[in-house]
Amino acid sequence: MSPVRVAFALNGSRGDVQPGLAVATALTERGHEVAVGVPQNLVDFATEHGVAATVFAPDTADLLASPLVQRDLKSRNPRTRSRALREVTEFGATAMDDRFLEISEGADLVVTGLMGQERAATIAEYRGARYVPLHYCPIRPSRSVPVPLGPLAHLAAVPRLSVAVWRGVELAYWHLSAKSSDAALRQRLGMSPASGPLADRLADAGTPEIQAYEPGLFPRLADEWGAHRPMTGFLTTASDDARPGVDDAATDAWLDAGPPPVYVGFGSMPLTDAAAVVGAVVAALRDRGQRVLVGAGPNLEALTRSEASDAASADEQVRVVGSTDHASVLPRCAAAVHHGGAGTTGASLRAGLPTLVAAFSADQPMWGRAIVDSGLGATCPVSRLTDPSVLSSALSTILDGDVANRCSQFAGAMIDPATAAHTAVETMESAL
Repeated sequence: MSPVRVAFALNGSRGDVQPGLAVATALTERGHEVAVGVPQNLVDFATEHGVAATVFAPDTADLLASPLVQRDLKSRNPRTRSRALREVTEFGATAMDDRFLEISEGADLVVTGLMGQERAATIAEYRGARYVPLHYCPIRPSRSVPVPLGPLAHLAAVPRLSVAVWRGVELAYWHLSAKSSDAALRQRLGMSPASGPLADRLADAGTPEIQAYEPGLFPRLADEWGAHRPMTGFLTTASDDARPGVDDAATDAWLDAGPPPVYVGFGSMPLTDAAAVVGAVVAALRDRGQRVLVGAGPNLEALTRSEASDAASADEQVRVVGSTDHASVLPRCAAAVHHGGAGTTGASLRAGLPTLVAAFSADQPMWGRAIVDSGLGATCPVSRLTDPSVLSSALSTILDGDVANRCSQFAGAMIDPATAAHTAVETMESAL
């Protein structure tokens, strides 16, 4: 098709941004013009992955460390969770609207990840552009995937109830969170109010919703949803064509100096008591004779100040680093313990690693459940990692040889990143 202009609004953490960068790169290779907006703290990350992005959202690190995310978004009270979700969605909203109005000028197509879909869809409508979202996990009504809301998840045993609960969550999010802010934006742009929830409007318009995750984790979902929600496989900017290296020479040497370690990392998620949580996991793994590589991320400073860090420094079989490139490091590990973000889950599975998902909130419990249901690892809330019996049981699972064999087979059957990006691009082109 003739080249078009595509505007990306990618908000959130690294795991929210990287899939969009993969699609932006693939679109550019097909001759399309791409404009990409990312949070302030991820501009350099985008540049490192070959995408000339501009700032469109505030730094997300402070948001992830706030009580809003650390406490309220995990609440069992639906009203508290709904309010927290609204505040997360509207974090820096006015400035983002202004920046994305600039970025989207002349766009034929607008693309977002999960965050900010309603606002971006409204701006796309204002610009006369098509809108296509990237979904990093199932978020539409389904008979086969339970809602990741604590006790409500058990309703998946009754398919009709599962669909009804999903629909209730969808309507509650629209009426309690998204509707008012979308109405304010539309009024500002001189547009009429939306007719209803975005999901309904997209369905009425025949808009595809790209499901950017591995269909094998939800084996009944593809048949249930059909071509309207194509499942591309996990999207990533990294290549799996060869054994990757590691930028840090010391870490590279450490990885080669002994058996594959167990990777322990929690992505962009700050821990309330990093020393206690990481210390418990490292100690339990060392008791089992495992080497351990800790990707501390935002918890590095807290770990550096702790006694656990002093013990780790004295143990040559434990290495603590600030951050890691998953594509470089995970294929050289034996198993993984992480927070269950979509990107990290995809990377650990692609590396063939048995995985313990220690979920914080949002979609992470869903990934943990999918890992368990597929026989690829274990899951528990991150708060339970300091419970010796829970941790021991979970580690026994991910260090089991049969689980490792299943993970290796699953990795071999996964959709490769190039094919996933190609499918996403073809879907977007067809939408135009």
